[in-house]
Amino acid sequence: MRLLGSLILTLSLIASAFSSSVPLTLCMSGRAQGTETLNKSGSCEYGAYNGPTGPGTLTATLNEYFYSSGVKCGDCFEVSGPKGKTVVRVVNFCSAGTCPSERPLFMLTPDAFQEISSDPLSVVYDAGFRKVSCDASGPIKAQVSEDSSKYYVKLLIFNNEVGIQSVTIKGKDMSSPVTMVRQGSAQFVWSQAGKEMMFPASVVVSSQYGGSVTMTLNSLSMDILKFSGNFVAPKSSIIKNAPASCSLSASPLAIYQNGLTEGWNYWSSRSYSQINTTDSSSHSVGSTKSLSLVLMGSSSALTLARSGDFETTYFTGIKFNMKANTTMSGLRVYFPNEQNKYWAPSSPITTSWATYTVPFKSLQHKTIESAITFANTENINIHINLDNIHFIASPSSVTTGYANGNETANSGLATTTVASGGSGVSGVATATHTGVSSSSSSSSSSSSSTATSTSVSSTTAGGKTTSGGSGISTSGMTGSDDSMAASTSKTTSNPTGKTTGMTGSSIDHSESHSSNEHHSSSSSSSSIIKASLLLVSAALAFASL
Repeated sequence: MRLLGSLILTLSLIASAFSSSVPLTLCMSGRAQGTETLNKSGSCEYGAYNGPTGPGTLTATLNEYFYSSGVKCGDCFEVSGPKGKTVVRVVNFCSAGTCPSERPLFMLTPDAFQEISSDPLSVVYDAGFRKVSCDASGPIKAQVSEDSSKYYVKLLIFNNEVGIQSVTIKGKDMSSPVTMVRQGSAQFVWSQAGKEMMFPASVVVSSQYGGSVTMTLNSLSMDILKFSGNFVAPKSSIIKNAPASCSLSASPLAIYQNGLTEGWNYWSSRSYSQINTTDSSSHSVGSTKSLSLVLMGSSSALTLARSGDFETTYFTGIKFNMKANTTMSGLRVYFPNEQNKYWAPSSPITTSWATYTVPFKSLQHKTIESAITFANTENINIHINLDNIHFIASPSSVTTGYANGNETANSGLATTTVASGGSGVSGVATATHTGVSSSSSSSSSSSSSTATSTSVSSTTAGGKTTSGGSGISTSGMTGSDDSMAASTSKTTSNPTGKTTGMTGSSIDHSESHSSNEHHSSSSSSSSIIKASLLLVSAALAFASL
C-alpha cells in the first residue's frame, strides 16, 4: 500500500512538471496555505485522492467566497508563490465561519504547497493565480451515485479538462433533454415528480468554453462510465502572450498603520524588550497608535517579516515615521542578509516625530524578499516608536499577465502599471533632510545616495500641534485595503498620488539636498482615472471565473 502511494505521488509530480495547461484568465491575487491531502470525499464528492474517482494529490480547497456553490469543482488553477508554481484541481471548500472569505483562498495539499513555498507552515498572502485547463488524461468520466433510483438519478462527473457549463439527460421516452441540477458539487441530479427514468438515456456534458461530449447510460450500475471524449481546451490565444506563470501579486502598501497589517510579524527581531504593537501613548499626527520597543545594544534590531514573502519590483522604497527617547545616530535599515548595504539617515533620529523615506535602490536586494530590518548599531538601549510604515508604489512597475485599465478579461497581452504611492500622514508639516546609503564592505558604495526625511508634528490630547519642522503641509496617504479589491488585481490596493521627493519612477535626489525646497503631494486626476479603470477591468477578470 505504501509502494502504491509513493507511485501515485511520483506520477502526480511528473505530470505537474510536464503540464501543458492553457491559461484561461488573467492573473489575479489571492492567498495560499497548506492543508492535508483528502483521505475521504470533500464537498465536490470526488472521493479519496487515490480512489477510482479521486483527483490525485495536487488539489485545492477553496474558501466559500470563491467556491461559488460548487461551480468551480473540477476546475484547475495555477497558483504561484515565492518558490514557484503548481497546478491544482478544486475538490473541496471551507466554510465562511472557518476560513477567511474576503478574497480567494487556496488551501493546497502538501504535494502542491511544497511547489510554491519552502515553509510548509507559512501563508502566502500575495499568491498569484489564474484559471488554467487541467492536464486530464483520457475522456470525461462519470459514476452513478449509490443513492440513485429510477426516480432519482445522480451522476458524479469527473476528469474534465475545463469547467462544466451544463449537464443534460434524455431518457428513452423523453421528447427533449432535461437539464440536470448541480448539487453544490461535481454531482448532477435528475428528478421529476412521478416520472421514471427509462433506459437507455443519453447524457450530454457541455463545456464553459464551447463543445460537448456524450454518453449512453444503460442502467444504474456504479461502474466507471466514459464519455465520447474530453473537452478541447481553448487555444492559448484566449490570453495572448500569456506569461509562463503569474508572479507574486503586489503586497498592500501598508505595513504598519495603527497596528501591523495582515501577514506581517516581528518574530525575527533580536535583542529587544517591551515591544508594544499598539502603543497609544505616542503616535504621529493622523494616527492613534504606534509600534514601540526598546532596542538593547548594538546587536539589536526590529525585523518586520511578511509571511510568504513580497516582490520588490512593485515598489521604489518604504516610508515611515519615527522618534526615539534620546538622540539616535546608529539607525540602519536593510533587507535581512544584506546588512552590508544599508540606509542611514543623514542626521540623527530625535525625540520628535519625523518622516523618513528609504529608496530601495540604495539597498542591496533581490526580486523577492521576506522582511525589512531596522537595526541599532549603538551600544546603548534606545526606546523607539515607529508609525505609518508603508511601501512606496513604483509608477513604472509593469507585470505581464495582469489586468489593467486598457484590457478586459478576454483580451490579449495584459500588463499592470502600479500607481504611484501616497505621500505620508495627513496633516504633517514637512522639512527636508538627507539620508545616505552606505556599504561597510566598500567605501565606493557609500557615495551620496540620498533619501528624504520629513519632520512631523506631534499631537496633544486636544489635537494641537506641539512641535515640528518648518515647511508646508502635505496631503495624507490613505490606508490600503487588501480585502475585496486586492483579490482581483495586483494594483487595486495601491493609493494614487505623487510621493514627495519622487519624479517619474525614481526618487529625485536633487530635491533632497535643499531644505528650502518643498513639494506638496497631490493626487493626479489621470492616476485616479487609471486606478478606476483598473478596478473595473480587474472585476471583469474576476467575474470571468
